Amino acid sequence: MRASHHDADAISVRALLRALPAPVGAPWPDGLRAAIDLMLGSRFPMFAAWGRDLRLVYNDAFVELLGERHPAWLGQPLAQAFTGSWAGVMPVLDAALAGEAALAEDLPLEAAQHDRLARRYVTLSASPLRERGEPAGVLCVLTDTTTRVLAAQQDRFQRELGATLRELLDPVAIMEAASALVGRYLAVGRVGYGEIDAGGQTVSVERDWTDGTIASLAGETRALDGFGPALIAELRAGRTLQLDDVAADPLAAPYAAGYASIGARAMIVVPIIEAGRLAAIFYLHEPAPREWSAREAALAEDVARQTREAVRRARVEETLRDETRILEVLNRTGQALASTLDADVLLQAITDAGTQLSGAKFGAFFYKVPGDPGEDLLLYTLSGAPRAAFEGFGNPRPTAIFHPTFYNEGIVRSDDITRDPRYGLSSPHYGMPHGHLPVRSYLAVPVVARSGTVLGGLFFGHPQAGVFSERTERIVAGVAAQAAVALDNARLYEAARKAAIERDALLQSERAARVEAERLSRMKDEFLAMLAHELRNPLAPISSSAALLNIQFRDEPRIGQASAIIGRQVKHMSRLIDDLLDVSRVTRGLVTLQVDELDLCEVVRSALDQARPLIDEQAHRVELDLPQCPVQVRGDATRLVQAVANILNNAAKYTPPAGTIRITLAREDGRARLQVRDNGSGMPPDLLPGVFELFTQGARTLARSQGGLGLGLALVKKLVEMHGGAVAAHSDGVGLGSVFTIELPCAQAESDAAADGAAVRMDAAAYRPLRVIVVDDNEDAADGLATLLRAQGHTVAVDYTASAALRRAMREAPDAMVVDIGLPDMDGYQLGALLRAEPATRNAVLIAATGYGGEQDRARARAAGFSHHLVKPVDMGALVRILQEAASRS
Repeated sequence: MRASHHDADAISVRALLRALPAPVGAPWPDGLRAAIDLMLGSRFPMFAAWGRDLRLVYNDAFVELLGERHPAWLGQPLAQAFTGSWAGVMPVLDAALAGEAALAEDLPLEAAQHDRLARRYVTLSASPLRERGEPAGVLCVLTDTTTRVLAAQQDRFQRELGATLRELLDPVAIMEAASALVGRYLAVGRVGYGEIDAGGQTVSVERDWTDGTIASLAGETRALDGFGPALIAELRAGRTLQLDDVAADPLAAPYAAGYASIGARAMIVVPIIEAGRLAAIFYLHEPAPREWSAREAALAEDVARQTREAVRRARVEETLRDETRILEVLNRTGQALASTLDADVLLQAITDAGTQLSGAKFGAFFYKVPGDPGEDLLLYTLSGAPRAAFEGFGNPRPTAIFHPTFYNEGIVRSDDITRDPRYGLSSPHYGMPHGHLPVRSYLAVPVVARSGTVLGGLFFGHPQAGVFSERTERIVAGVAAQAAVALDNARLYEAARKAAIERDALLQSERAARVEAERLSRMKDEFLAMLAHELRNPLAPISSSAALLNIQFRDEPRIGQASAIIGRQVKHMSRLIDDLLDVSRVTRGLVTLQVDELDLCEVVRSALDQARPLIDEQAHRVELDLPQCPVQVRGDATRLVQAVANILNNAAKYTPPAGTIRITLAREDGRARLQVRDNGSGMPPDLLPGVFELFTQGARTLARSQGGLGLGLALVKKLVEMHGGAVAAHSDGVGLGSVFTIELPCAQAESDAAADGAAVRMDAAAYRPLRVIVVDDNEDAADGLATLLRAQGHTVAVDYTASAALRRAMREAPDAMVVDIGLPDMDGYQLGALLRAEPATRNAVLIAATGYGGEQDRARARAAGFSHHLVKPVDMGALVRILQEAASRS
């Protein structure tokens, strides 16, 4: 009696074989016995077929592949046993029965286990069994390749899925493609992607995939609670649902009707959580019970994740494309606004842009006429429809619908304007007139000037409902702002054009007045020069005659007295004429200074000698406070003596007899400071601001005892300024004396570099003078530095641009260059790199002069080829030492 399937689970194949009759009679052939012994001793699944009916025998390892087919197949003919998926083995066996070894890789087989079929993959090796040299049966060895085959299949699937999702840009197409790939790969009845509404109450399916055995859910929206609150709670918690049979699941069974309504009996549902809420589901549905594997559930979860990422990417890209389109439209509109100030062109561009950006079917701009009481509006521009579409209806009025727009009461947006409670309240049409463009979606935005005045309104319409969104409202509000700017600019342009005409007329008048003033000033200077020249001519004979009278009539007191009076007045007039000539020449720029290094102490002494006659005549006491060491300045000795003498003469003239004049000279912060203080008549506050201007004098008596033309102080100011100095006057008031101060730059400022404050001294024998180029776009700074370097004996050239300095350096090959970093045509770093690359300038000492002193700035200067880095204002002591070192090395 044959053992049953349940009994066979505990009985080895060897024991079962003993109970079988010999397939070809007793005893068994030696070849078959040897093959059976080989099989029974192997751990690999093996089977053999022998005899005329090719009856099947196998080992214990083969039982796992057979599943519930064991032990029924033991001893059965191959033709009866190997049916269905096992029929694919027969061609391999036929080849072995023909006498040749055969091999088949990755054959799909179905193993019946626990009332279900499981697909397995094997590699089959078949060899013939011979009897008396002829093939009498076949021996097969099987290797289970299921894991490898499934891994390879899943790898191919993942690559295909990734490639497909990357190529798609539409979110719906992505969902549809992913569903189809999973459905075909796992042989599932229906696969889809459902999105959950913001309230978490419904699920909507746009597209899905089916194999034809189950209906599609595309376009449907269903309530989530219909599928069981407990199961939905699992999804909201982020856990995947795996139901092999809805009817057998305790949580799903009470809602079997809901599942039956969508034709689903078995399913995998993967939740997609975003921002802490259930946002979507990815589902696999079967119309019949199905035992899902862990591999299938894991695959569904992975595909759900990839699909959601692809959908998110596609929607982001879709948003970016939409934003790009909006920006392009706004950019074109902005260009139109910038290119013209014609109101018609501007507003047409604005209306077209608003219509395109809002997705409206048509748009219009209605203009509110300035000064109009508000009863009539003008159609200014129209987009998306011919102007004839409005001509028969007349101009709109501020009805209940239009009123908020034309009175700046906010934006009006309606999904269906025909259902607005304000619609249809005004005569004569009580709504849109017959033949009007069909409008349901409605959007109106007021256009308001900077002053707050309503200029008009932008109106957009569409025959479908629900076209305009909050985002559309924001975009069109921006367009309305552009419209307001456009109209304001057009108005301002017209006003500016008129103002420009008036301004040009004023400028022409001002230019003419300035030219006339310059001509009169030039004539004045020429007249003063001519007057002084002509007045000097008669003075010589007058002076000679007075001297002759004094000689011939020295014994006549009255004649001697008259001669002395004439001599004094001739000297006084000579001084006046000298002042006239000097002021004229200085004003016209005809004075050339003979600059040399001077001791200002000696200048003061010489000026005091010149002013001594007037001081002695008034019996003034002079207090002189000069420093013991020389105060060196660079200047014209004659002109500086003249300036100081004029100050002293002024003090003597306006100080009552027996007054005091105090002269103080000191050196402070690299500048010489000379003060002349008197206890004379002083000056009122209103005279101080203009005391150094031409022909300025304080109030005098009718006797005009002090005399003068008011030229001396004006000449002092101009001469001091020509020396780079400054002059100032101060008085505490009338009768309280005056103080005049002259400041001049010292010839060589003391260096603060040394701790003891010693001045930098040059040793002419220690080094030779250098050829130096100073490069700085600040002309005053460049010229000042060049003057100081020339005083050190160097030959200095100045350039104000990098390109000019580069050309000079190539031509003259300097020993050193002081380069400002912030140059206009190229920066100092670039110039330094170019100089280091040229043979003619490669060995020059490059010194960077810059306002930036950070370590990164110094590093950048070194990288550009600079040997030294000095921070402005340049430390002259440091610069002198650098040039000394360069001269010593050379």
